[in-house]
Amino acid sequence: MKRFLSLFSILLCVVLSGTAQTYIAQTYIQCVDSADNCIRNQNWKGAEEMTLKALRLKPASKLNALLWSNLAEIRNKLEDYDGALQAYEVGLAQDPSSTKMLCGKASIHLTLNQEDKALADINNALQLDSTLIWPRNMRGLIAMRHHDWESAEKDFQTIMQLNPESATPYAMLGKLQVMRGNTSQAKDFLSRAIEHGPEEESMFYLSLIYLDEDNLKDASTIIHDALKRFPNSGNLYLLKAALAKKSFENDKAEKFKKTAINYGADSQLIERFFPKINK
Repeated sequence: MKRFLSLFSILLCVVLSGTAQTYIAQTYIQCVDSADNCIRNQNWKGAEEMTLKALRLKPASKLNALLWSNLAEIRNKLEDYDGALQAYEVGLAQDPSSTKMLCGKASIHLTLNQEDKALADINNALQLDSTLIWPRNMRGLIAMRHHDWESAEKDFQTIMQLNPESATPYAMLGKLQVMRGNTSQAKDFLSRAIEHGPEEESMFYLSLIYLDEDNLKDASTIIHDALKRFPNSGNLYLLKAALAKKSFENDKAEKFKKTAINYGADSQLIERFFPKINK
């Protein structure tokens, strides 16, 4: 999905129709076209320069909301987050109903750990269009992080209804139930997530539940399949080490543990399955 909006074809039609046959209008179009070329070549500084030039040439153009949106994305690529937010503010002043800009602005606020501001933009976007997936998913993740289980579950359930073929809502609901300690529901959601699209995290959590239940047969099946798909996962290798340990195959357990560490397995997870003995 393209994040940048091309205005060149729109503006060219305007000129050819004879409604904007002026030097300024032609220069404006040239700047927009140059900005589009810079974006395609990932020349972000050039894209910013050409976009700003176009905006200065025709500051009152009704099409400038799209340019401000593009400018915000360009500045985001340049990691000029303050500048990106300013561009979004101007763009939204011209087009307050732009959910694209509201979501883009929310994303930058999340990058800057400005959660309350991000939530305000997310809520505004969802008020304009309740079918949007990304802002609802972000809101659910934020709620889950704050242990607001009911709000998180409501958002993920809505996403599941909107997009029942996607693995993401099932995975999120599965992880949510793991955090709540509802392992039976967690297994159901995680299994459905894997059916819709095997992802490392879903396979990891389902394997972990099976290990905790000492269901070594099902744990082995999932871990084996997961490692075929994600062979460089340290956490999955750690589960394989834990499985070997539970099966009293200590040499294998140590071997898989070393592999897990080499692949960057989580230190807390290592301590959980292989606690250090304090002398």
